[in-house]
Amino acid sequence: MVNKKTGLLLLALTGFSIPVWFHATNAEQQSTHPRQTTKRHQAVLQQIPPRVKLPSAQGEQAGKTAETPSTKPAVISSDMISQLTSEEILQRLVGKWEQTKSTSKQILTIEENGKATMIVEPQGLWTTILGERVIIDIEWSLNQGKLTLRTVGGKPENKVDYINQLWGSEFVREIHTIEDKMFTLRDDSGEVNQKWIRTSY
Repeated sequence: MVNKKTGLLLLALTGFSIPVWFHATNAEQQSTHPRQTTKRHQAVLQQIPPRVKLPSAQGEQAGKTAETPSTKPAVISSDMISQLTSEEILQRLVGKWEQTKSTSKQILTIEENGKATMIVEPQGLWTTILGERVIIDIEWSLNQGKLTLRTVGGKPENKVDYINQLWGSEFVREIHTIEDKMFTLRDDSGEVNQKWIRTSY
């Protein structure tokens, strides 16, 4: 009888403890499983951005480094100019340029819309003839590496007219070289007779 009571007691205790143990174990697994999933999920999220962003950023920097020398060489000679389009030449000519000769200082501003302005500041005896400054309005065009400058107006008008009568109202010059800070033109005889220095973009 004692053994039966003891057996029933053990069975009752064991039967009671099994569901309690199972419930506790199941609850513990459920409580730990989301944590592990969350930690793994966070770890994956933390690993993805470096893999995705770093190579693309490096690629962009490498692309910029690789494109700069090839798209903009330091010096473009007449042979290379003949292979460029008018748009590519224009990108290098737009801006403000200056040249100084014995007769005058000239400031040339080339715009993208086919217009340009030349400010002539006479020197020496030419000051008595032309005054201190003449502003010449110009239309320009590019054709097979040749730059055409044509006077269309300016101030003072009588001084501009005098310059047109003396040197002509249209000039066609072959582009000899283009650099970032300078470009040169040569006349029909092949002599480089104009050297323009960039003062601003």
